Amino acid sequence: MDSNSFIGRLSMQSGLPAEEIAKRLDTLTSIIKNYCQELDAVAVPGFGTFTPIKKDECIETTATGKKTLLPPSITVSFKSSVVLRKSLGK
Repeated sequence: MDSNSFIGRLSMQSGLPAEEIAKRLDTLTSIIKNYCQELDAVAVPGFGTFTPIKKDECIETTATGKKTLLPPSITVSFKSSVVLRKSLGK
């Protein structure tokens, strides 16, 4: 499912206009992104937890022997809550 169909479904189920749903989703993702950039986990009760994982810079050697410095990065993992897993299992 792409974001447009997700927004469309949320709009139909909530009765809110698609523009309002898109604005609220943008706000939510912005908040989660800002907290994860600060390496803080974000827990959404009944949904799950977004946990940032920081990787330090490292040197990667290619098959040709060329060395490349990779910058530090932050990835985010998601673990669904028990409530969400149970509701999806029905």
